[in-house]
Amino acid sequence: MRNRIRSLTGILLSVFIIALCFTPQAQTIFCLPTYQKLVVGESSKILLDLPEQVKSKIQMQVMTPAQSVFAAPKDPPITVNQNPTGYEIMALKPGKVDVRLNLWGYIPLKSMAIETIPTKRLVAGGHSIGVLLQSRGIMVVGYAPVMDTDGKKVYPARDQGVEIGDLIQSVDGQSLSSENDLARAIDTKKDQELILNIKRADHNLSIPIQAQFCSETNRYRIGLYVRDGVVGVGTLSFWDPETSEYAALGHIIVDADTKQGINVLRGRIVSASVQSIKPGKPGQPGEKIGIFDSKGQIEGNITKNCYFGIFGKTSEDVENPLSAYTMEVAYAHQVKEGKAQIFTVVNGSDIEKFDVQIEKVYPNRDDGKSMVIRVVDPRLLSITGGIIQGMSGSPIIQDNKIVGAITHVFLNDPTRGYGIFMDNMLSEMPGGDLSQKRVSTNF
Repeated sequence: MRNRIRSLTGILLSVFIIALCFTPQAQTIFCLPTYQKLVVGESSKILLDLPEQVKSKIQMQVMTPAQSVFAAPKDPPITVNQNPTGYEIMALKPGKVDVRLNLWGYIPLKSMAIETIPTKRLVAGGHSIGVLLQSRGIMVVGYAPVMDTDGKKVYPARDQGVEIGDLIQSVDGQSLSSENDLARAIDTKKDQELILNIKRADHNLSIPIQAQFCSETNRYRIGLYVRDGVVGVGTLSFWDPETSEYAALGHIIVDADTKQGINVLRGRIVSASVQSIKPGKPGQPGEKIGIFDSKGQIEGNITKNCYFGIFGKTSEDVENPLSAYTMEVAYAHQVKEGKAQIFTVVNGSDIEKFDVQIEKVYPNRDDGKSMVIRVVDPRLLSITGGIIQGMSGSPIIQDNKIVGAITHVFLNDPTRGYGIFMDNMLSEMPGGDLSQKRVSTNF
């Protein structure tokens, strides 16, 4: 009998706790964020829509980590002040801290992690740049038939298991840095077996292949189209005057045929001049058509090609004539729907400012599609039709702060596209929509 009473009591208590969790008062607390990022000097209000009798029994406390008795006590990076509507958290200095809402001072109700970060100022981009990127290895982008002495089409590499997207890193142990290196290796071996050392996704393979004599080209071939890099036009996003580091494009450069990201062996950026514009239409993305200008102010290397853009260092300082001073960075939690501008080039090398509207903000997305942007500037719409290839990386400015960069265009509506947060791009700093000029070589 006693066990039945205990079981019944446990069930009733569980039902009561579950029911309590669904009350508006409990939801007010449970729906508070578990993580917040604040810039030094910024404050955040924690609203507690609770009856006064309940609110007076809840306290927000800063949970300081345990410290050595030999170390001087450290002030927390935030202060917490109570007000009639709840609490206000003020960021004082960079750091990380946990805060907790307690009932009666000792019953924990909700924990929150607070990260405070320093303000950062950068030179806004918008400059048109030429991108020259060489891959770490030779990428297979297609199969090229070899006409044998009997007039039949054969595919030596494909028949041995080489796939489109494979990265040929060496032949017989000799590293490759260009298409010419592969050509020389084939010409040297002729009809003797050679070993291709290939990287496929996360796997390293060794594939033996025997080249076939091609009656059409009068040379030995293995039946592949390959490419060792890309060349194109894009837009600089920002430049850091403290380190000379830059970011551009806002998304990874992929091979146009294989749709795979290019692993950088070496690369560089230079100034570019926009010569003409192919306007975008629904279903037909437009593009900037430009030429490289080796005498321009921008010249630098490419050290990284990743999901959030390309990164490297410039050899000279970068200036933006539209903004004589550096601009403060706005982070994801500070971006809001509403009016904004983009910096980009549509003629020559002159950076211009155009009006856009931030229609949607997705604070928790980190896939390069964190904002939906609509072009509303009549002049830009008349010239480009909206967002076009080569515009990727154009910085987005809101309330005189850099909030992100243009990354993608909506194929069915070129007036709209996506933008990436500065948080994502800055996370890739060291310490596509790239308009590609595609040149493939067959072997």
